[in-house]
Amino acid sequence: MRKHYAAVVTVAPLVVLAAVAPAAHADTTVGDTRITSITFAKATTGVGATLGTSVSVTLTATDDSGIDSVIGPKVMGPDGLVIRPTRNECTAQSATTVQCVYSFPLSPDGTDGQDLRNSSAGAWRFKAKAVADDGDSHHLSPGAPLSVKRHAKLVDTQATPEPVDKGGKLTVTGWLRRANWDTNVWDDYAGKSVALQFRKSGTDTFNTVKTVTTDSAGKLRTTVTANTTGTWRWRFTANTIATGATSQGDRVVVR
Repeated sequence: MRKHYAAVVTVAPLVVLAAVAPAAHADTTVGDTRITSITFAKATTGVGATLGTSVSVTLTATDDSGIDSVIGPKVMGPDGLVIRPTRNECTAQSATTVQCVYSFPLSPDGTDGQDLRNSSAGAWRFKAKAVADDGDSHHLSPGAPLSVKRHAKLVDTQATPEPVDKGGKLTVTGWLRRANWDTNVWDDYAGKSVALQFRKSGTDTFNTVKTVTTDSAGKLRTTVTANTTGTWRWRFTANTIATGATSQGDRVVVR
């Protein structure tokens, strides 16, 4: 029987992401058709204020009669935003099994209805339905989970004075910002806890010295005692809608 797989439409993705293990999913099945795996190239994806990226999904489906088609592949955001794939390619692996590869564009630039909004950040779902030659089917419902977050960044890290006398006071500053998909700018990320970390010269490990909360402008400022030469940096832990971020380090010599 001739298979009715979706036509191949290929647009080069902006970012190629590393593979991870298949995501768990709920499902609705009729007969013995099974979507046996869903693999996201990256289960959590961060998107900046202006530059988009893409998320790659690989689906494998099987039925003893053969897979006739995989229909309706899409990803859906928490606000109902639906994105269709720019790459939609299904290939028969055997008489019973088909593998499909999809690429979904994630763009914040506001030029069309598929573009991200701030309300789109958070838990997303990949949905599709595999239909077999004998009419059996497997529908991913509510779908396989993935996470799409607003990219965060830490900038303007400074530790002063440089150099500093042993036992002297060192002031460390920084700035936490987050992508705004509605306005395509970087917002100040206020009221967030950020770890100040230190790595002693000659070692490889950063240790948290204290936690500081960003002010209304997303700025960080604190004072520490300088005891030994080393590098200072800021580290922000991801939350449900924003990625984590680590600043560049600032090395300070203690005399």
